[in-house]
Amino acid sequence: MFQITEFMKKLDELYQKKQFSDIESYLRNGINEALGRHDEGTALILLNELMGYYRSVSRHADCAKAAEQALALIASMGLEGTVNHGTTLLNAATGLRAAGENEQAEKAYRQAQTILEAQLPAEDYRLASLYNNMSLLYASTGRLEQAAEYAQKAVSRIEQNPDARAELAISLSNLGGMYTRLGQSERAHRCLERAVRLFEQLPGGDDPHYPAALCALAELHFHQGEPEKSAELFRRALGLIERVYGRNDDWQTTRRNLAAAEDLIARRNAVKNKTGMELAREFYEQAGRPMLQQKYPEYVGRIAAGLAGEGSECLGFDDAFSVDHDFGPGFCLWLTKEDYQAIGSQLQADYQALAAQWSGAPTRNITPEGTNRVGVMEIDEFFRRFTGHNHAPKADSLRDVMVWNTIPQERLAAAVSGQVFEDSLGEFTRRRAEFSKYPEPVRLYRLGQALGRMAQAGQYNYPRAKKRQDTDMMYACLAEFVSAAQETAYLLDETYMPFYKWRARGMEQLEHAGSLIQLLHWLMERPAADGQAEETIEVVCACVAAELKRQGLASSEDTFLECHKREILQRMQQLLQNDGTEKAEPREPERKAARIKAIVDEEWRQFQQVQNEGGRASCQDDRSTFVLMRTSQFTPWNEEVLASYQQDLNRAGDQGWNLLTEKYARMMEHTAPQQYARLADRLPKRGPERLQLQELLISIMMQWTREVEQRCPHLMGRGRNLSSVQDGPWNVSSETYLRGELGTYSDETLGLYAQMVLDLLAQGENLVEQNMTCMARGYGYRSLKDAENACAAQSHTGRP
Repeated sequence: MFQITEFMKKLDELYQKKQFSDIESYLRNGINEALGRHDEGTALILLNELMGYYRSVSRHADCAKAAEQALALIASMGLEGTVNHGTTLLNAATGLRAAGENEQAEKAYRQAQTILEAQLPAEDYRLASLYNNMSLLYASTGRLEQAAEYAQKAVSRIEQNPDARAELAISLSNLGGMYTRLGQSERAHRCLERAVRLFEQLPGGDDPHYPAALCALAELHFHQGEPEKSAELFRRALGLIERVYGRNDDWQTTRRNLAAAEDLIARRNAVKNKTGMELAREFYEQAGRPMLQQKYPEYVGRIAAGLAGEGSECLGFDDAFSVDHDFGPGFCLWLTKEDYQAIGSQLQADYQALAAQWSGAPTRNITPEGTNRVGVMEIDEFFRRFTGHNHAPKADSLRDVMVWNTIPQERLAAAVSGQVFEDSLGEFTRRRAEFSKYPEPVRLYRLGQALGRMAQAGQYNYPRAKKRQDTDMMYACLAEFVSAAQETAYLLDETYMPFYKWRARGMEQLEHAGSLIQLLHWLMERPAADGQAEETIEVVCACVAAELKRQGLASSEDTFLECHKREILQRMQQLLQNDGTEKAEPREPERKAARIKAIVDEEWRQFQQVQNEGGRASCQDDRSTFVLMRTSQFTPWNEEVLASYQQDLNRAGDQGWNLLTEKYARMMEHTAPQQYARLADRLPKRGPERLQLQELLISIMMQWTREVEQRCPHLMGRGRNLSSVQDGPWNVSSETYLRGELGTYSDETLGLYAQMVLDLLAQGENLVEQNMTCMARGYGYRSLKDAENACAAQSHTGRP
């Protein structure tokens, strides 16, 4: 008869003596011997042990094969639905989880849960083991709330058994890890401290789960800014893992974590609480300036030095936690284009050598996201990288305002952040001053838009969401309201809003944001359905309205911010007109320009009368964008098509018909077919020949559109989807939009338009490219290529 007790005793000795190479063969021989004696029950026990061994040494494929063999044995023994079956499924699932096969692991865990909950008493430690492992699975797949729920179930179960101290320690360790990831650090700390104390009290002190508890507590201390405590715990865990399992995957991970903690300690000790800006200035003054004076004496008076751009140290927000990434000695050297071409490459090599040799602090620990933040830079490229422009755009017209509006303000904040240590030439400082703040028309435009978002999200949509008891919508409204209120605060202070993670912190430096900070913080930390949220929103809006009035930007006593939005935008338009800047529209023949203006004005008038099911659309309040888009469309047209279409508009107006309403109604044939069916009889009829001509024009125009998309993917990616197959109720493609618009033209206009398209096609011209070029120029770019390059640059924002 197989002596299982003696066998397991010797197995424990092999583990204690770290004879890992002998364990596999020992278990395999035992399994074969048991099967040879037809002792399937013992073979099953040993197969489960073998699974655990393979899992501990990260041999995942072998673990899966052992699990298959064990489950096949259960089936042959008729043990489905028994505790043995449930325990084997639990072990198999844990092996699958370790191998990253999460979907299969969850399926096996669920099967084990069904069996073990039916077969075991509530206090059985195997249930706690099941819940702990399911918790780890949910955690690894990002379902943290479920992970914490199952970890708590494990603790609750095992606490019913006073003799299960090891199992309780394991469960507490797991629960602490879940609380850590959920950001509930106090709960996490209590659980992990308790788990570690329990493990320390166990006989031998070498429980295989003890290192995991030490590592979890170490990570918590690390993220709480206590690397010394973290390192001490990681060292203890490292020794335990090596003693019990050898240098497996967990040992390697723990060693890397210990190295990170030790590196952070070394960095903190080296910088001695200096800020990143102080460190940069010290590095420049002690090493950078002497190097320039020695190696580049003829250029030293032409090079600007400082630290600006991305990174918390450029905003003055760095702290002890910032030291762990993209931190260390570094400064920027800004050169003119001519100087950069002459010495840029060599100067960068000298800078890198300097950074590696300087003994004042450890070298920068650069992540992939933090590259190219320091070193030698061309002035033009520095500002183009952040803003898309070498020089700040003008602000003389609505077109100029729209150009400014395309620059993300967090990029503008980065461009003018930090400090300039020296700039004898003054070119970098002059360029920086150009971008220092929004021109007043731009500020007013952005302020008006932010006020509109506050009104829409907080004062209008949040109460409606609350009436519907739609929690998701309430959270979305509050998030949008807070974001818009933060932007408003920065605009009222005439400064740029930084990257999102620093917005709340940055508000502390604003002169006029004192009362808003606590109110917005209160909104962010309360449940979405809090009874006082609506009242708090109104208090925030009242504070903003009062500040607008104090600054002389608004006169209304109403606290509904939509009213203030309209007044702000009117002030912007008056400011532009008073500056005489509306003359900036480029003139081709005066007659054509006047006709285009008349057409766009009439379209805007009709557009204001379009009725939407959901109420007035936000684009109906954005005249400037409407004018730019429609003017760009009509500029390439010839005089005959323009005159005919103008006649269509005027005739419709005289007859009380709205061509803009007709256009959107025709689009609904593809975006909302059921609603369209109710409107179709009211629309002018289009015969089959007319429809055939429309589809021919659409096919030509869409081919032109695809050609432009191939050359300008970033720019075109900001617009509509191309094909009608991508349509939805609120997502109209370029193809459907074009089909709706062509459907509104009179037969005469469509015929003239078709002749123009065919002439362009014969000449090898692309009407869509001409339209997009006009639009790019309307936004201040010299060419379509420049607009594409700017969009491409803006799509690759770095990590502050």
